[in-house]
Amino acid sequence: MSALDRLSRHSKGLARGSKGLAKTSTALDKKSIVSIAKNSTLGSASADGHVSVDIEADEVPWHAIPDAEEVVQELVSNSTDGLSIKEAERRLNDFGPNALTPPAKPGFLKRLWHHLNNVLIFVLFAAAVIKGALQSWPEFGLVLLVIIINTAIGMLQEGKAEKAAEAIKAMLSPNALVIRAGEQQTIPADELVPGDIVLLKSGDKVPADLRLITCTNLQVQEAMLTGESVPVSKVLSPAPAAASLGDRKCMCYSATAVTSGQARAVVVATGDSAEIGQINKMVNTVDNVRNNLVHQLEILGRWLSVMVLVVGVITLLLAVYRGGNSFRLAFASAVSVAVAIIPEGLPAMVTVVLAIGTTVMAKNNAIIRQLPAVETLGSLDVICSDKTGTLTKNEMTVVSIRTAERLYAVSGVGYAPKGGFSIKGKTSRLAASGDVAADAADTAAPAAAAANACSANELHALQALLEGATLCNDSVLSKSNEDGKEAYTPLGAPTEVALLTVCEKAGINQKQLKAAKPRVASVPFESEHKFMATVHEQGPPMAAAAGAAGAATAAAQQRKRIILVKGAPDRLLPLCKSQVAGDDVSVPAAPLDLSFWQEQQAQLSSKGLRVLALCRAELPADEDLTGLNAAAILGRGKFLSMVMLLAILDPPREEAVTAIKVAHRAGIQVKMITGDHALTALAIGGMLGIAGSGQVFTGPEIDRIDDGALRAIVLSCNVYARASPENKLRIVRALQELKKTVAMTGDGVNDAPALKAADVGVAMGITGTDVSKEAAKMVLADDNFASIVAAVKEGRRVWDNIRKILVFNLPVNLAQGLSVLYSYILGSSNPPLTALQVLLVNLVTSVTLGLALAAEPAEPDVMDRPPRRPNKRLVGKLLLWRCFFVCHLVVVLVLGMFEWALTTQLSLGRARAEAFNVLVGAQVVYFITCRFLKASTFHQRVFRGNKVAYASVLTTLLMMVFLTFTPGVNRFFSMEALLGVQVARVAVCMVVIYAVVEVEKALVDPVLMPMIRPVLAFLENITPRWLTVEHSKPLFTKCMQAPRTKSFRAQMRGKSRNPKPASIADDSKAAAAAAAAAEPGQLPQLTELAAVHHD
Repeated sequence: MSALDRLSRHSKGLARGSKGLAKTSTALDKKSIVSIAKNSTLGSASADGHVSVDIEADEVPWHAIPDAEEVVQELVSNSTDGLSIKEAERRLNDFGPNALTPPAKPGFLKRLWHHLNNVLIFVLFAAAVIKGALQSWPEFGLVLLVIIINTAIGMLQEGKAEKAAEAIKAMLSPNALVIRAGEQQTIPADELVPGDIVLLKSGDKVPADLRLITCTNLQVQEAMLTGESVPVSKVLSPAPAAASLGDRKCMCYSATAVTSGQARAVVVATGDSAEIGQINKMVNTVDNVRNNLVHQLEILGRWLSVMVLVVGVITLLLAVYRGGNSFRLAFASAVSVAVAIIPEGLPAMVTVVLAIGTTVMAKNNAIIRQLPAVETLGSLDVICSDKTGTLTKNEMTVVSIRTAERLYAVSGVGYAPKGGFSIKGKTSRLAASGDVAADAADTAAPAAAAANACSANELHALQALLEGATLCNDSVLSKSNEDGKEAYTPLGAPTEVALLTVCEKAGINQKQLKAAKPRVASVPFESEHKFMATVHEQGPPMAAAAGAAGAATAAAQQRKRIILVKGAPDRLLPLCKSQVAGDDVSVPAAPLDLSFWQEQQAQLSSKGLRVLALCRAELPADEDLTGLNAAAILGRGKFLSMVMLLAILDPPREEAVTAIKVAHRAGIQVKMITGDHALTALAIGGMLGIAGSGQVFTGPEIDRIDDGALRAIVLSCNVYARASPENKLRIVRALQELKKTVAMTGDGVNDAPALKAADVGVAMGITGTDVSKEAAKMVLADDNFASIVAAVKEGRRVWDNIRKILVFNLPVNLAQGLSVLYSYILGSSNPPLTALQVLLVNLVTSVTLGLALAAEPAEPDVMDRPPRRPNKRLVGKLLLWRCFFVCHLVVVLVLGMFEWALTTQLSLGRARAEAFNVLVGAQVVYFITCRFLKASTFHQRVFRGNKVAYASVLTTLLMMVFLTFTPGVNRFFSMEALLGVQVARVAVCMVVIYAVVEVEKALVDPVLMPMIRPVLAFLENITPRWLTVEHSKPLFTKCMQAPRTKSFRAQMRGKSRNPKPASIADDSKAAAAAAAAAEPGQLPQLTELAAVHHD
């Protein structure tokens, strides 16, 4: 048995009975990896093969070890020569391949059973079997067809297998460049083992989790794991043991991408033990949330099955013993009554309603992968959204420019150079201008921008100042036309592209500028020094050259050299001796006001803005530039002149701000969960209007509190930063335990577990990974938060329309069956409706009119209502009352007209024709009233909005006439043509039903419901538990607290970091204890929030 097998068996043995990841995880913690690397056991094996693992509580994670050489030594490797070939083979045998454990996939039969396992479908199967036994083949085929169509639609919509883990596999690097036995060689990435020395360069995918040994200008795009919007500059210095994933800058993680630089690193984790392996395991073990609509329809199916059985038996007994019918005829009547009560078309109609919803949503860029998710969208209480690319455009934008004289606000969002400049203050102090982040948001308002717009002279001066942002830049912003629309494609660092965009907004012709002032030397950006420099030969500033002086005068000027430097202000200010005076580079510079620039940097940074400094200086024309490098610049002392500070942000989408206002009006909380820094997240939250009191919690802070404390704060805090995948998953589950219906958006691998656990997981279609799309129930084609809010509106419309269908179909179906039952109770030997008439009405007219309700548009107040409560009954008090009231109203009129016809000596055929037409006419007028559940239809709105309704009514009325008056056809259905007086009676009955139901609408809330509620409450109390819709217990009894790379040992032992409180009632005590255990000052409001929530 290999070491990995022993560890795996031990892991499974310890995890037995635990929940979450530990249940099936074979991932290894640090000490296990080190032990296998040393070819040693972790302890003695017991008789059953289990290994006793003695794991130290103070184990130092890989990223916190002070020196990378210690990591190499601990893994028994060599940073120069790597592993030997033989040792690599041994480790590959012990560790296994660098691959992810695939999930178990359901087979076709299991998926088919999933769609058939429904009480209502079982009842339909029973009806079909009985119809077949009675040789009623048309009815048998029709019922069976309904089942087949409904199942097929569901399987087509939901039939995709769970491919999330396979999508993660596709993201792994297929090859890796390693050093083995002192030689470089390229090997398949799945052959990597801990201890391997890996070489990285720009464009590579990181093949495993690595600790850096050496690196040069290394930047890695980690957005898929951390949500960070810009590439991370890597360093060699260790990170604190408790650092979040995005702050471990001495590490590189599997499946991330190297954007620039090169490095040498040692492999510390592979396969399931890597960070992406932990996410893969979470995706595989997280269960899908059960849909409320599916649960409600199952309960409805139980009620209908009980009712069908009871009514069928009573009808059979009455037909035999009171009606005097033969057993065969009585049995056929009983089956007809039972089938009449069953709304055979209901599953298909619900599916059609959901399918219409998916079509409408697809037109609004929201693609639904699972049909029931349409309805769930309408019940959302909370939307947890990623920041980058969803609430923002994921396009870095310069939002403010600070010069010595002015603060410029820049309008426009993204890389498209659309926008302008306005002056927020002409004093030389930023304090007078107020909140910079708010100012940046205000620039979207045209009126405000116009009021403070730059004059021609001010814009002219700004162009000259911004020339350095174009020249000291290695990135490209290319323009193209796609389908007649302008498109801008960035190539290079996002922050540099943002500088190019702001220069375009200022009207700078970048090609002409670069040609007029060619680059003669450069110093590339290095993460160690945090600046970039270029040297240019130049005449007068380009803006001045374009003025009255003319080209001839400009050419006559003596050319000179100028050095431009951009980078971190804290690195460049010590090199500055002066600043541009009066925002004019052509006049002598003024002495540097160091405190002023430090104040500006601090205030801009405090708003979550990324700040770059731009400086310049003249160089002697004859200076030798061959030795120009970062050290040479640093060694010159103070020689630069400060030009400006540029504040950069990935700002909110304008449509997202509007959509959040709509969501708030609809009673929906919006929470932002991002991997970005806390200040940046808070700044974006303020612009979006979700920051509230300015509270923000970070991933490490969430890691230090238990589930009870998290539940105490999760409703009050809307901004979460530096969040790990486990943090996102715990936040979602905490909200669900508080009875909230939650949507989670995301685009990266790190979002996949939370997407799957949420009631509605929403993935990004453009920037989203295949992993997130497969884990989600909805995909946004335009990556726009506003599309989610539009989908919520559609979800609410779907719920309303399903209720309208039930309000229409259930009373009508009951009336069909009870008309026959009550006729036997009254002692009639001839029922008013034959079995064929009942089935015709049930399968044709009810479905025709019911489907028209599926196309009803949203009611005007649909987004002004609060979210419906969790597990709100689909068949509520209103529907139960309508079932009883309308059903008996129709039955009275059907039986009354039938008996009236017989007492006036009309034939049985004419009497049944009148009863049939009263029933169908009642359906038509009742259908009209059902278009609005409580609002009156005696209004012009009834003639608008749904063209399908008019066609359905007309079709049904024409069918009534055809079946009643066409010779041969009416005889087939046991009817004769109506007399004129009978037609008049049918018309009066239709008017009566319409008028009575409209009066009932007006009286139901103020008068009827107060009397009905006690009766329904009494009936609910005596109803068997299995027939009630109870509030669902929390799907997850504990929020998952999955440790990160530093400690999979807690999972191996099957323990969480903190014991769960005994009950929800103890949450406040748990929160207080967690706050006390946290470091002072880091969770200032936790105890208070917990107490408030408990109260």
